[in-house]
Amino acid sequence: MKSPIATLALAGSLATLTVCAYGQGPRSGLFRSSAPQKNGALPKAFAAPTALTTSNRAGTSAPTDPNIRPANVAGAMPAQDYPEQSQTPKIPLPQDAIEPYLLTKDVGPFMVMAKTFRGPDAERSALALVLELRNEHQLPAYILRTKDFPRTSNIRNIPPTAPAGVDRARLADPERVRSFDEAAVLVGNEKTLKGSEALLHRVKKIKPKCIDNLPKMYIWQTGLSKAIRTTNPYVPAQNLFPGSNDPFITRMNQGPHSLYNCAGNYTLEVANFSGRASFEVAGTQSLGDLGLKKSPLITAAEDAEKMAQSLAKSEEIRQLGQPVYVYHDRSSSRVMIGAFNAPNDPAAVQLRERLLRLAVPLIQADASKGRRKAVTDTMIVPAATLTEVSPLKPR
Repeated sequence: MKSPIATLALAGSLATLTVCAYGQGPRSGLFRSSAPQKNGALPKAFAAPTALTTSNRAGTSAPTDPNIRPANVAGAMPAQDYPEQSQTPKIPLPQDAIEPYLLTKDVGPFMVMAKTFRGPDAERSALALVLELRNEHQLPAYILRTKDFPRTSNIRNIPPTAPAGVDRARLADPERVRSFDEAAVLVGNEKTLKGSEALLHRVKKIKPKCIDNLPKMYIWQTGLSKAIRTTNPYVPAQNLFPGSNDPFITRMNQGPHSLYNCAGNYTLEVANFSGRASFEVAGTQSLGDLGLKKSPLITAAEDAEKMAQSLAKSEEIRQLGQPVYVYHDRSSSRVMIGAFNAPNDPAAVQLRERLLRLAVPLIQADASKGRRKAVTDTMIVPAATLTEVSPLKPR
């Protein structure tokens, strides 16, 4: 057994040898051998560097895959391209206006997507297919462009985030020129899933003549056998599969001025009675019996009915020739005037302008000077757009 001193001495020797081994690197100035080599050759430690070492020191890279392109060189990356974009149509594409054939929210809501086109001629190719489906197969066909597709961006005037009166995308600059070259052809005006299923089987059997003469990715692609069922993206989801009627709301809207009696598709909202809204950091708190009695939500329905009755008897409103309606739900009561069949009805514009002029006189009263009583004590504020009636009526 070795003594502790011998063990320390052995460890020191090993440490010294390790230092010497590390010190014999080619760039180290320590422990260099000065013995001449045969034929005047330098020691291996001083041999000329290899080509790889030279290229690394010079800052250049070794040969790489030619398909790898530098990202910091302008024009190094090729533009994105699709196989069908490099082809030329074999037929002259129609040059008609695209707007009359664009998809609107009043069709469907269940449809069939027949085909999608890409490339600079996507819109014209889609128009060629739409015209053939309409003229030769008597099918309602429409065009839906990528830039018109709702719920994918914050572009103005794209339903359903657009105002209620906008029935389709109405793009202006700069949104009109910022788009992808893609357009889809949608077919059908079905109201039920069963109807769209029957339409799908019919569309799949169609082999349009224009498809064979338009650019395509695969030469064996013919006809519309890849068509799928879809829905009109402009139609809100709650209108696709409507739930059952709320019996409580139905009972509330049985008065003489109920909106259920409106014969038109649109009406103009002029007043809204609802409860107060507040933000509580600690969470929702009960107002108690006294607070609820003072809440305007308690009298919202009564106030709306009272206002509608006063407006219906008013000579100024009767001269307009438009009926007065009331609609109650679980959170508010609204007063509306007029029945219109289109969201841009000129009569609705005239009614709104007339109501704006009557807003102040209808709440003015001066009994001391012999003037009649005010028609209403609530200011009339006509909405900027019309309200669609059908979603509010019981189904």
